[in-house]
Amino acid sequence: MRRTLRLSFLALVSSLLLFLTACTGIPVEGSVQQGSAVVQADSGVIEFIPAGPLEDGTIEQILRGFIEAASSPVSDYAIARQYLTPSFATRWDANSAVHVDSGLRSITQTDTTAAELEFTLSATVDAQGRYAQAPANERVTYPFTFEEVEGQWRISSAPDGVVIDRFTFDQVYASHPLYFFDSTQTLLVPDVRYFPNGASSSTRIMKALLVGPSPWLAEGGAVVSAYPPGTALVADSVPVTRGVASVDLNENALNTDSAGIRKMKQQATASLQSVDNISSVDLLVNGTEQNALIADTVDAVMPPSVDSRALVLTSDRYGYISGGNIEQSSQLAQVMVALQPTAISVGFSGQLAAVLSPQGASFVRANAETVLADAREGLIAPSLDPFGYMWSVPANDPIGLLAVSTNGEQREVTVPWKNADEILSVKVSRDGARVVALVRDGAEYLLLASSVVRGEKSVPVSVGAPIELSLAEGVPVDIAWVDPTTVASLASSAEGTSHVVAQMIGGGYILQSALTAEEPISLSGANNVAGLRVLTAGGTLLSLRGGSLWQAMFVGVKTQAVKQ
Repeated sequence: MRRTLRLSFLALVSSLLLFLTACTGIPVEGSVQQGSAVVQADSGVIEFIPAGPLEDGTIEQILRGFIEAASSPVSDYAIARQYLTPSFATRWDANSAVHVDSGLRSITQTDTTAAELEFTLSATVDAQGRYAQAPANERVTYPFTFEEVEGQWRISSAPDGVVIDRFTFDQVYASHPLYFFDSTQTLLVPDVRYFPNGASSSTRIMKALLVGPSPWLAEGGAVVSAYPPGTALVADSVPVTRGVASVDLNENALNTDSAGIRKMKQQATASLQSVDNISSVDLLVNGTEQNALIADTVDAVMPPSVDSRALVLTSDRYGYISGGNIEQSSQLAQVMVALQPTAISVGFSGQLAAVLSPQGASFVRANAETVLADAREGLIAPSLDPFGYMWSVPANDPIGLLAVSTNGEQREVTVPWKNADEILSVKVSRDGARVVALVRDGAEYLLLASSVVRGEKSVPVSVGAPIELSLAEGVPVDIAWVDPTTVASLASSAEGTSHVVAQMIGGGYILQSALTAEEPISLSGANNVAGLRVLTAGGTLLSLRGGSLWQAMFVGVKTQAVKQ
């Protein structure tokens, strides 16, 4: 997606370079200023080259120039530091936080040597690259003080971090999933972070990787790192030479076995693969290569993709839609057609499914065996996790979540949404380390993402403290995993327009789309946004075309299956 943004932006860049330099925001006060030049670096990324301090600039002009200059992280924000007094330039911590705003800012001079910057905050990115959406219309005021240095105003105190408008942020910063292991240390789990484009990307990624997973993922050991405590880079950089990133670690990295070394390389390789100019990784300890015989491929530890075709049930057929027809599934078709479940969650092998029918939630096997697992009333659609556990809960009893094994053993799962009045949907990720839940608390609907804490035999024990994600506009209907980093939500409205929003966990929106159709009842995803499908109450299955247009792909569908 990042490459697409760059290509689509090149025409705009050319026009800007021919006529004028570009501003990162439109000030609501103050005189017109020269802004940043926009250039394409050799690596293909867009870079903003801001101007230095204006000679004899006023306090307001210096402050606006400083905010503009902070759009460029090149050489540790070298241009922005020109706006600071010499003593403060060495103390200002630009990397502590990024404050994303709309670009509409006001500056008020509060004293002869002081001013305030006011803006509307939309998101923040912390020192480890973790992105967080801000509350709507949150106004922030930052104080600045000034001193004269050789007859020129310079900033002598300012809050740490940078303020950058949304447009520039989307060009200067890119999302990079860091990868950590699940509790069984067999699959990698993504933890999305944001870092500036450019030569420092590889260093920033590795430094954040060595710090460890985000707290919400690390809770209860749900997600872990293979790097031993105290592991750090020997030098303050990860150089890249002819596509090879050299990750040189200190001696703490040796506090593991050969399997641990392999896992460390797998984490580094998976995390650095999002950097365009990196094709492989060399892992070293104090300059000595550790991985000469370890292949760079990480396919074996990445969550597998699912079949991108829609898997559906009609009144007389069950299978994948292909070429306008349904290819009958020989493994589960007979029992699915006979049972006519209203919800289906299918395991990766296709030989086990969790279904909902009037009798309750049941396991269905390829040998046509059906085993009732939860007979409580008012159950929502069950979710089947990769370890073979069925997640089942009644809509009006959100804390009554059970994990049921294939042999019928039920285990209560402790959940964090204890005050919720209703639960509409719960979906476990395909790596089994995370879960998303759609709950109602009074009149408010919440989409929550949490880690999954597991015990012996990988049985789910509890759901970790959640982070909140954005919901589609309207009354929520369903949620779905799009890919390992993205969750989508479906909502309807009384006006007849439904909405689908896909949001990266730890990032911004990937898709915001509206559809006008009969009442939507379920949502499913497969590998990417193009794999999203909406089923209506009338049995029409809709698919996304061209990134925004919803079209009917099949009619007569009773249930669409969720593929785990």
